[in-house]
Amino acid sequence: MTKLLHTIGALLLNAFGLQIFRTCFANAMEDEECESLLSGPPFSSVFFSIGVYIIVVNSTLFPRSFHAPKMVFLILYEFLAAAFILEFALACIWTPIDVLLSTTLPSYICHTLRQLGFNGAAVSFLANKSLTTVLTYTAAIAFLLLTLHVVDAVDYAVLRDCGAMCFLTHVQEKFWARMQREFPFFVQGAKGSCRCKVRGKKRSKSRGNNGR
Repeated sequence: MTKLLHTIGALLLNAFGLQIFRTCFANAMEDEECESLLSGPPFSSVFFSIGVYIIVVNSTLFPRSFHAPKMVFLILYEFLAAAFILEFALACIWTPIDVLLSTTLPSYICHTLRQLGFNGAAVSFLANKSLTTVLTYTAAIAFLLLTLHVVDAVDYAVLRDCGAMCFLTHVQEKFWARMQREFPFFVQGAKGSCRCKVRGKKRSKSRGNNGR
């Protein structure tokens, strides 16, 4: 599994807009006048990048069938590979979504309103950017939450069955478990653990007992 320590720098560079492979994706992120196509809220792309990064750190970037290189080369490889994936995802996946939600969709809605004779509503809609902001943030945060579920980083059943405080404890335990795997010298996480039993696990356990 990819190391946090090797790749966290790639996420930070991406969040601050510092790109290593910028020339590879310039056409995907800029128009004919070299202006950025990203017109949505800046933090929305950060949420999306974090989601992609979570997938990266829960995957294996270096195939196990290959001979393991020296540690310094492995660190450099994982860093560059993570940076490339983040920049590719931002340019070729998030940028078209951002353009759709921030430019194409509002233009289409405005055109439809004018066709229906609601010129005043069309002008008001163009002047009000809150709807596109909400749509963009919703798409980015939904992707991040879905990513956390897909890679099994968190269990949303804890939130459903036990409440927000127990869920936060669960997230903290998951985070500390990952940190302790990579940094054995780290102090142990929070001692207080959530004692709530998740329904899904309870059901599967009872089914196993019935089978016996």
